[in-house]
Amino acid sequence: MNTYSRFAVLLLPLIVLTCNILCTTAYAEKDPPIGSIEAGRSIYMEGKSIDHRLIEAITSRDVAISGSGAACVNCHRPSGMGSSEGGKYALPITSQILFTPRELNRNRIFSKLFHEIRPSEFSTRMRQARMRPAYNDDTLATAIRDGIDPSGHSFDPIMPRYALSDDDMANLISYLKSLSVKHDAGVDSETVHFATIINDSVDMPTRDALLRTIQGYFERFNLSIINDRSRGNFSPNYHSDFVETYRYWKLHIWTLHGSPDTWPEQLKEFYSEQPVFAVAGGSIDGPWTPIAQFCDKERIPCLFPSTELPKTYSSENAYSFYFTRGLEQEAEVIAAYLEKNNLPPQKIVQISFADPFGEVPANAFTQATNRWVSNGQLESILVSDSSAFRKQIAEINAHGRKIDTLVIWPGRRASDTLTALLKDLPSSSTIILPSRALNEWRKLKTQEDSESNRFVFSYLNELPTTYHSRAFVVHAWMRSNHIEVTHQTLQFQTYYMLTLLDYGMRNLRGDFYRDYLIEIIENEAESNLNNGTHPVLGLGPSQRFASKGGYIVVLDNKTGIRAVSEWIIP
Repeated sequence: MNTYSRFAVLLLPLIVLTCNILCTTAYAEKDPPIGSIEAGRSIYMEGKSIDHRLIEAITSRDVAISGSGAACVNCHRPSGMGSSEGGKYALPITSQILFTPRELNRNRIFSKLFHEIRPSEFSTRMRQARMRPAYNDDTLATAIRDGIDPSGHSFDPIMPRYALSDDDMANLISYLKSLSVKHDAGVDSETVHFATIINDSVDMPTRDALLRTIQGYFERFNLSIINDRSRGNFSPNYHSDFVETYRYWKLHIWTLHGSPDTWPEQLKEFYSEQPVFAVAGGSIDGPWTPIAQFCDKERIPCLFPSTELPKTYSSENAYSFYFTRGLEQEAEVIAAYLEKNNLPPQKIVQISFADPFGEVPANAFTQATNRWVSNGQLESILVSDSSAFRKQIAEINAHGRKIDTLVIWPGRRASDTLTALLKDLPSSSTIILPSRALNEWRKLKTQEDSESNRFVFSYLNELPTTYHSRAFVVHAWMRSNHIEVTHQTLQFQTYYMLTLLDYGMRNLRGDFYRDYLIEIIENEAESNLNNGTHPVLGLGPSQRFASKGGYIVVLDNKTGIRAVSEWIIP
């Protein structure tokens, strides 16, 4: 063995030892420490342990569950405030509740007893005190593993018994200690602060209609609080129990200026000046995405803004709620309508303008039709401006091209687009446009015109001929508050948002956690609050779009518009 070989033999163990030390250090730095809140959050929200193993548990005495099916969030919800379903009640497990002795708090069970239809045994169970001392780390571990609380009482068998390692248990307990540990920002001892968001390209009549409705509701709400607190016969017991609910609402109007890429910094400045508990609607002529990203980052519920370009994604951290998916939903409704009527196969040409109001729905339409169109059946054309659009229409007419359906996304140029079409009408059998072009079309054409029925529109709202009893209530409220109804859909949608917010805030019962507000709204956004703006409104856990379908409509000289399709849910 030469000198180099002997040196290599001597050096090899040192290299291996050094590598092991470096690898161990790197691994240690990568893994979170024991008692990590973030690792505990993974268990609570996803059912995954520190090393990405699926956690395992037994429920109903002998049913094995694991992973996301065993995640605590399924029953106790992101806020930790619990839930009830099927006659079962998952208790609140927030930091302040777990680590203090249990008290009989009628605020937290009030809505369960009086606002939900439950079996009689459920109400009986809810009224049982079952006091216990505060949890500590050891008794909480026993409860999670064995289903026994500090007083020795056994949980309902439906509560899973978890097989957690000591490390995973330490992580989960650390997360529970951080869960809803204090009220969220935007609330003080007397006031809850809200914002509504408008950008400077929204026209003044629209802005005024929105603000009249919101400000009128806030004024009436605050007057009701003053009235209740001043009445001599106002129940002192009720007042003492629910006084935390009675806080005044203050509205802050956040007006965004300029390009959407500057909005995050403007929002940050507004929020630093006065944090708000939630965003109460708004009107945005542009993409909601920058606002949604800000709300997600700050964990601020943003409720039902008026926008055709919502941020359409699904995520546990999505804090914005919408009536519809806007132009993307219109595109999918049109695609579903054409698919159903695609016998024999049609030639479809899609023309879109180069702005978000044109490109976003065009992309959605292409994706929706890809599953059923054949090669060459769909042709997509992007135009930069009205001049380029007129050139395309002239080219189609000059060559006498056979087009069964022409789908147009005019972006911000609906009036120019329709004027160009009427001047040089293509030979297409059907011309389809989004609902934003409907008002412009009303100005230009009437039902008596022979070509009118060739123009059809996507439409995501309720038809004007449909009866909704609650619409009369809203009209009466507007009249009693001297609010002129100039933009009915916008104002009725805003009223819906406000009644839902009102319901949610009252049912917080003093637990001012934003995630809890979201959970109440998810459960309560049902048809009994619907003012007639949409056929059906409803949400569920993690759902963010209350209306899922749309119509295809034409103008009608008697009813305004008339559906030529059923309600389509793409």
